[in-house]
Amino acid sequence: MRSSEQTTLSPMPRPRRHLFILGALLAVLAALCVLRLMIGSTFGWPSGEYGRSILQIRLTLVFVAIVAGVALSTSGVALQALLRNPLAEPFILGLAAGAAVGYIGQQMLSKHLQQSLGPLHLGALLGGMATLAVVYFAGRRRGGIDPFSMLLTGVVLSAFNGAVIMILYQLNTEGDMAQLARWMQGYLEESLGLRDMLIITVFTFAGLGVLLTQCRAMDVALFSDSEAVAMGVNLTRLRTLLFVVAALLASGAVVLAGPLAFVGFICPHIARLLFGPSHRMLLIASAILGALLIVLANTVMAAIQQRQFPVGVFTALVGGPVLLSVLRRSKR
Repeated sequence: MRSSEQTTLSPMPRPRRHLFILGALLAVLAALCVLRLMIGSTFGWPSGEYGRSILQIRLTLVFVAIVAGVALSTSGVALQALLRNPLAEPFILGLAAGAAVGYIGQQMLSKHLQQSLGPLHLGALLGGMATLAVVYFAGRRRGGIDPFSMLLTGVVLSAFNGAVIMILYQLNTEGDMAQLARWMQGYLEESLGLRDMLIITVFTFAGLGVLLTQCRAMDVALFSDSEAVAMGVNLTRLRTLLFVVAALLASGAVVLAGPLAFVGFICPHIARLLFGPSHRMLLIASAILGALLIVLANTVMAAIQQRQFPVGVFTALVGGPVLLSVLRRSKR
């Protein structure tokens, strides 16, 4: 009798508990998506001819929010594995601002030359990769990575790229200044062309797939270089791959939603608390949490006075206190 009671009261096995939590997160995400489709000038499901066009716009916003959230959160996981630092994320390291510089620069150059220069995310990718390269090599010390130098370089580059963006903003006399300012605040881009949106979506989920194939190597790479090499991991290949994939994911998200802050930090941090450090569960959970966070931000901002507010405001308000609390705990 006692053994049966002990069996009944024993905690749920970890794999089943993880699946239960993932299912709950997916259910919350689905509920938020439905709620977002009902929020507008009036609360309720859009109907009629006008309602169908409104519903299409809201569906586009939900889709963009999901893709941007997946891209930013999984990019944060890749950067944290690359730099062995849980504080690494696209915004803090200046990657988002660098991608924004590349994106705006490509648009301005394309208008000046009056011809297309390729997909919209190409300039963002080049800007993000250039920024991440500077951060990575500036943070190298005696074959290892100095987290303080890395974060300091990221902060400096973020400020520098912000100044470049302001210069480009003032020089952008031919473009829509209000649209550019709106995008920089972190608005979801619902007017992006179908081709560019599909390209970014494909690259986002392809990047997530590539990261999932490298989960064991990313787990091993958390040890020292000598231990990781002894366990059969090619660190040079892994770091190059993480470098490219993280830049690709973050640059696509910047095109979709502007330089959003702290998404790549908040979601992996919560995922580690729920699922532990294993990168397979960490990537899957971070992707779901990233989509959930951006959809939640867009839902809350849309509910304020029934108008569109930048989701970047929400992520900054949530992420700032979380980052400060983690820094305070790490000092202790």
